[in-house]
Amino acid sequence: MVSAIHIELNLICLIILGTIARLSHLNVNQQMKRVLFREVVYGLVITLSLDTVWMLIDGHVFPGGIILNKIVNALFLGAGVMMGCIWYLYVLETLKYNITRRLTLAVLLPGFVFLLLNFLSIWTGWIFTVNEQNVYSRGDLFWLQSAGALGALFISLVHIVVCLIFGRKGVSRKTLEKLGSFYIIPVLGTLAALPFTGMPGTWTCASLSVVLMYMEEQDRAILTDGLTGLNNRKNLETIFDDYVRQNSEEKKLYLYMIDLDDFKQINDTYGHSVGDKALVEAARLIRKSASGIQAVVMRYGGDEFLIMGFFPDDQAAMKFKNKIHDAFAKWNENNNEKYVLAASVGYSQYIPPQTLEEFVSSADENLYREKNKHKQQKPKTHSYAV
Repeated sequence: MVSAIHIELNLICLIILGTIARLSHLNVNQQMKRVLFREVVYGLVITLSLDTVWMLIDGHVFPGGIILNKIVNALFLGAGVMMGCIWYLYVLETLKYNITRRLTLAVLLPGFVFLLLNFLSIWTGWIFTVNEQNVYSRGDLFWLQSAGALGALFISLVHIVVCLIFGRKGVSRKTLEKLGSFYIIPVLGTLAALPFTGMPGTWTCASLSVVLMYMEEQDRAILTDGLTGLNNRKNLETIFDDYVRQNSEEKKLYLYMIDLDDFKQINDTYGHSVGDKALVEAARLIRKSASGIQAVVMRYGGDEFLIMGFFPDDQAAMKFKNKIHDAFAKWNENNNEKYVLAASVGYSQYIPPQTLEEFVSSADENLYREKNKHKQQKPKTHSYAV
């Protein structure tokens, strides 16, 4: 029964991982991080395939069965350590290390060593043995294999934890936390399987972690703006429909359109890299302003942002608008950037049965009314030479 469940789980994982590998291969974006992630997926496909073959042949006597069982186990156990090494390369790439050939060989070296040890075990029985009934059993040094497989994963986990504690330039804490969460399921699976030969363990669980990572990455790529980390507008209509259903006398729906003042001048004067930095800062200020409010914050397009959320009345809605302006004003006071970061804000209350287009248009009208007012005041209030 255990073997049947093990094989079934492996086959399910193989189908899902095979699909992910194919989609990844077809993707025209072949940057190093994607390539290494695909190598992790390929490695899991090979490992689970070997595991499945072993489950089917172990204990069955047939011509060549014993040598086949030994070869499959040597490859499977060696691949276990190699997979940890490939994953470490993926971690290093995510942490923005330069993946050189020398570094790649150094990281993969333990995998090659354990692959050799496992092939030597075909004759020595160090890591595993296969008896005359073609039944696999663990050798006296199997603990070394377990230590190697766990160690390959552990060293990359330690690296992530160190970066979480001390920080890593160019890598967000959220990215580090996501990398760290990968280990939870495989480690628990490994510990649960250690006392029992044949139980689904490290690599079945690692497959689940990889699938979850892929799903999260795809969801992020579809619904998240790559530069600012805010939502993009792809699911705005769905959110609007949901929020309209919640609109009531006690909880009124409002929409804010926010546009950065003279953003083109920042780009033209200081370059697009500075402009991108300004957009990221603006997104952070807007998101922070909306903290604690039932609202969606998104980059609507270019230097334009949108907030849709609930307030009890017009007074609270106006207070929130002023909070956004105050956040930008405080940023300008406390930073020594060579540009001023300012925004115009227009908002509107939802009036049934407005469509999304009408709702956005109403807020847009108020936005450009304020934007024109800022243009008239500009010589008195701010310039771009700070």
